[in-house]
Amino acid sequence: MVIKALCPVITHQPKHKGKVMKIKLLILGAAMLFTIGSIATMAFASPDQKHGEEKSAHQEDGEGDHAEGHTGSMSVIMQRLKRELGDKYNQPVPAATKEQLASGKKIYAKSCVACHGESGKGNGPAAAAFKQKPADFTDPEHSRFYSDQGRMYIIKKGITGTPMSGWEAVLNEKEIQSVHAYIRSLRSPEKEGEQGHDDHH
Repeated sequence: MVIKALCPVITHQPKHKGKVMKIKLLILGAAMLFTIGSIATMAFASPDQKHGEEKSAHQEDGEGDHAEGHTGSMSVIMQRLKRELGDKYNQPVPAATKEQLASGKKIYAKSCVACHGESGKGNGPAAAAFKQKPADFTDPEHSRFYSDQGRMYIIKKGITGTPMSGWEAVLNEKEIQSVHAYIRSLRSPEKEGEQGHDDHH
């Protein structure tokens, strides 16, 4: 509506056409930034996470600061996973089948690449927009920090206070198992200990 309102100015005041065009460009730029920000927020905030998200993020960040930064924050998340999963947290997951890996790769390409990148390094095109780097699944130490059951629970429920939203409303149990199997296959044992964990989950 603001842009339309400027059109008469262009028609009746040709001397100021250059200035008006600059104003229009500024308005369009601001509108685009607002739209992109809104889309990113909706894409990564599940309904279950929206309520009390800021409070949870503040609490977890605070606890992490007292336990050696990022590793401490991950430890807080691990303890929460253990409380919510109970004995199931340490239950083993069957070895992946070829069918699971093929299915998981397709799901990953459709739903995970934007943040985690094609190779799983956490360097997808959307990653730069977030304060916390998405998980690097090729980092053996990081990818093994949580149990397999814990990882699948994160895929289902997400992590409150981070861009990682839950996928249980989009993926069924079989699909979650498949994408987890594919993610697990991205680990690079030969690089163990070489990569850091700067603010990623």
